[in-house]
Amino acid sequence: MPYFRTSAVQFLLTGTILGSLLVGQGAVGQTLPNHAKVPGKVITKKHKKPYGPVSSTSGPEEIQVAGSSTVQGVTRHAPGGGLMRVETRSGTIQSVTRDFIAKQPPSANPVQVLALAPSAFVTLTEPYGIAGGNLMLRGLPGDHVGWIYNGAPVNDVGDGGFYANQTSDGDNLKSVSLMPGSADIDTPSISAAAGSAYAELIDPSHKRGGFVDFSYGSYNMHREFIRLETGDIGNSGVRAFASFSNTAANNWRGPGKFGRKHVDFKLIKDFTPDSRWTVNASYNTNVLQLDMNPTKDQFEKYGKHYDFSSHYDPNNKTDYYKYGLDAFQNLIASAPLSLKLADGLRFDDTPYLWWGSGSIGGVSTITNGQTFSGNQPVNVDVADGTTVYTPLYFSYHRTGNNAKLTWQKGHNTVTFGWWYEWSRTNQSTPVSYINQQTGGPANIYGDYGPHIYKTSDGNRWYLNDHNTFTQVNMLYLGDKLSLLNDKLELQAGLRVAMVNRKVDSYVPNIQQHRGQNVFEPLPQFSASYRFNSHHQLYVLGTTNFKMPNNNTLFELYNADGSMSTAPSSNVKPEYAIEEEIGYRYHDDLFVGEISFFNYNFTNRQMGVLSYFGSAPMSTTMNVGNQTSRGVDVQLGTRPILGHFRPYISFEYLDATMDSNIQYLSDYLHTKGKRPVSTPKEMGALGIDWDNGHIFANFNLKYIGSQYSTLVNDEKIHPYIMDTVTIGYRFSNKWHLRSPQIQLNFQNLAGSLYRNGVYSMSPFAHATTGLYGTQFAAGSAPTYTLSPGFAVSFSISTGF
Repeated sequence: MPYFRTSAVQFLLTGTILGSLLVGQGAVGQTLPNHAKVPGKVITKKHKKPYGPVSSTSGPEEIQVAGSSTVQGVTRHAPGGGLMRVETRSGTIQSVTRDFIAKQPPSANPVQVLALAPSAFVTLTEPYGIAGGNLMLRGLPGDHVGWIYNGAPVNDVGDGGFYANQTSDGDNLKSVSLMPGSADIDTPSISAAAGSAYAELIDPSHKRGGFVDFSYGSYNMHREFIRLETGDIGNSGVRAFASFSNTAANNWRGPGKFGRKHVDFKLIKDFTPDSRWTVNASYNTNVLQLDMNPTKDQFEKYGKHYDFSSHYDPNNKTDYYKYGLDAFQNLIASAPLSLKLADGLRFDDTPYLWWGSGSIGGVSTITNGQTFSGNQPVNVDVADGTTVYTPLYFSYHRTGNNAKLTWQKGHNTVTFGWWYEWSRTNQSTPVSYINQQTGGPANIYGDYGPHIYKTSDGNRWYLNDHNTFTQVNMLYLGDKLSLLNDKLELQAGLRVAMVNRKVDSYVPNIQQHRGQNVFEPLPQFSASYRFNSHHQLYVLGTTNFKMPNNNTLFELYNADGSMSTAPSSNVKPEYAIEEEIGYRYHDDLFVGEISFFNYNFTNRQMGVLSYFGSAPMSTTMNVGNQTSRGVDVQLGTRPILGHFRPYISFEYLDATMDSNIQYLSDYLHTKGKRPVSTPKEMGALGIDWDNGHIFANFNLKYIGSQYSTLVNDEKIHPYIMDTVTIGYRFSNKWHLRSPQIQLNFQNLAGSLYRNGVYSMSPFAHATTGLYGTQFAAGSAPTYTLSPGFAVSFSISTGF
């Protein structure tokens, strides 16, 4: 695809070439000075970054213990054991840092480490994070959160999904920050109605060496990890690292395995103390076992054993576990450039690309004479009763650039920028061979190789085949005004998002070409007042949006020509207006924050059953408005009573649907009901103890009850999650730096319970519509299950 290749090269080289030209006026060849560090001395400093979980015009205030961190990045001083940090942004921000991340299972992913944050409701489907995780944020699903990884947007450009296992290795994860309800003015996302999140790789070391980590655990889990560091390369100002990991585990519920191989790379070129160029790249390949998700009745009858079959049965071919595979590979690369052009004038530029392909398994049984491509019959040489592999296949090509100028003059700091992105997403359903005697697909990806079925005219047989092209232009302009000796800070800005999307279908369809154009103005305002160095008060008013899923622009068909999902007409972007007022306090011991928030959502998007023509069909549509309001609290300490660093968090969330939702030819009584997967209360407790050699970490999270149907007639009961870490860190020995052993425990009681809603249902029991329609009991909602007791042992060292 020449167009993509040209675009990708152009965007990746733009920042590099421009940086070389600008810095060449006097910065080339200069390196960062080696500042002397005083062991144990607490240093407060402000960092200016080209991207991240802070305002583009004001950096976070980070407290670090200079010269005292371990090779794993543990300082033993971060508030709450690494579950908080001192922030100055005008708006809620909830961050975790290396002090916490390093003590989690080494396979932990960016979603997993947010589990104790007050706003985050995180569920895992397996113990180690190999398969990612599910995030709900203040009553909104994770595909409404705009994720930024090393400056690049990494949500699925089609539906907004975020797949945490495709990003960093836990050993390389520097920090993760969650901004519920808001996004900075320069955040490149079209999926941030619920807020934004930022994950970042650690920086390469100035010292040559490396790090290894080996793990073994329950369910035959094993993981091997190695990172090699170049250190400072002469006086070039260049340093880099590259790492590789291999992780595998048996499925805790039933047959099948989880496997993941991952590469991270980061290079930094320091031109001057104020100018830097960074190259980040992460490559990931995984094969994951999917599970069947039970209803409430199925769970009570079968427990965790309601799942795929471990043996192929010729008389029941479709429930074989090898048809439930998720196989994917992807590359994420970005090259942020940050330059000081003159006093008060900065240029920041982040070119990036995202490539990926893979499939989610599926199976169909052919009926004689019923072979279709799209909505038209095709001739295929396949016998009646043959089982065929029909996965959902995805291929992504995505490239973009986010550039901005920041000018500070007197009390004003002005930011102006432009984000551009182009992407192509192919979604198809190829039909390929299954061995009719032994079972199992001939190719788990299904879309290439010699084992795909062909029609009588020699073409590959696709049930569905669509390309979605999305082009984004977002302009943003913001101004920050600092008054009263920088105690009062006022910020106002406007983002304008222009999104053009078109879908081309390559199989017979109702309509071969569809499109959508979106124009969204997104104003924001904030004010912050610092009474002194310990107290801060802030208010925030912001707007965000989420593009409609691209599947609203095409229909999907089964092998027999029946439609499985219908397109929707004129689905509008979901729009969010949020207000916050918050208070922060920090001193040498305590760090705390409390924030009160209120959201109003319009054009909520949801898939429900409606009529497509005269046929009832699952369709995505706008279902009205939603209001969410509540309070978040978090408090952490630096070491007390010797080596303890406790952390507590709490959220109260009052969320209601403000509209009755259409269902077939009537409306359901949903106005005033709670949204699905929205606990009213959540609370967390974290206790960290670390004396430099012995360390321990204990974490609890309480999740209140949550409904799984729109009319609130079925729910999950409250539960408590727990994790424990204990370990020992040895002194440096020979060429080994900070060698350590670590044990991680999860779900100590081994409790088996439903921890989240996999697929909601409009209603589980018989109900009456707004206009009197009597609906019989609907399809029951299905659930994910909390992984059972698991323990892993890790041994690691730097060198």
